[in-house]
Amino acid sequence: MLSPALTGLLASRRSLLNQQVAEARRRWPTLDTAAFSVFVAQTLDPLCLAVAAVDEAAMPAATEVAFELGLELVAQGLAGPAARLPWVDAAWQQLAAPAARLIAAAPLETLGALSNAVVRMHEVPGVRIDAWLQRMVALAPRCDSTAALRSVGALCAWQAGMAHLRVAALAQADGLPAVLAAEALGVDGAQWPSLRSRLGSERWWHPQGAAASAQGQTVGGFTGLGGPFAAPPELRASAEGFIARSGDRHYLLIADAFGGVVLPASAAEFAAARTTPATQLSFDSQGARIGTTTIAYAAPADGLVAVTGPAGIALYSPWSHHVRLLPGAA
Repeated sequence: MLSPALTGLLASRRSLLNQQVAEARRRWPTLDTAAFSVFVAQTLDPLCLAVAAVDEAAMPAATEVAFELGLELVAQGLAGPAARLPWVDAAWQQLAAPAARLIAAAPLETLGALSNAVVRMHEVPGVRIDAWLQRMVALAPRCDSTAALRSVGALCAWQAGMAHLRVAALAQADGLPAVLAAEALGVDGAQWPSLRSRLGSERWWHPQGAAASAQGQTVGGFTGLGGPFAAPPELRASAEGFIARSGDRHYLLIADAFGGVVLPASAAEFAAARTTPATQLSFDSQGARIGTTTIAYAAPADGLVAVTGPAGIALYSPWSHHVRLLPGAA
């Protein structure tokens, strides 16, 4: 059952909202109106109440914007009970109250930013969207604008595994109050200047620990099991990370202390990359080692290859679809 607040709004705006539904059905003939009704009850109604609790006067306009945006998201299969991913509904539901003041002030910009963020993260395997939501629930009330929410969201997405956002997220953090930027990284605000400098220069340093684990990050996988690689990849080092060739396709692998990602790349990037052997690694009957640390890598010791570059070390094998990306220097 819908709340009285939303029921009253739907009744008072019936003509306008019915017109929006009709236009949406013309634009998306496959729109499931029953699924949208569930979205209204489970996602829009709590959002309506959250906005009303902080700014009752802003509630009607904000809810109308959310209604129209929700129609589009449900029609595209991004929200509602039949959605191909759960994260848009989760973001709206979990962040409605923490971000209510921002939604009241700028509903389209705020809800659009939250929706785009979780859709983008869903497109990158291995990103911890649930961890991102948990951090954003705590931090959203500290944001005084949608721009600040985006910047905090970028910092949290980077920490959730979007390693390719590192430089951009840190640049956006420079526009935040130091206390808020530090809070997003779980440290005291007084540490921010030195923390910011170190994060910018040391990709494998983690603010919650003295150093990144020597075990690094594992990325990749076989296409038949949801991974990106049809064949065990060959790697070369680039300035950003490593370029992989698997069959006739190419990929950019980026990793740091928070996670690792596999992104599209080109044959030209692979050709321009370099194949410098990683002398920091040694090989024995147990596999690969850095000093006295054995690198746990599920592949036969025979045929292991390690290349190094500005972003660290890549360990790969002709017998595995996975790649281990490790701390190190060229």
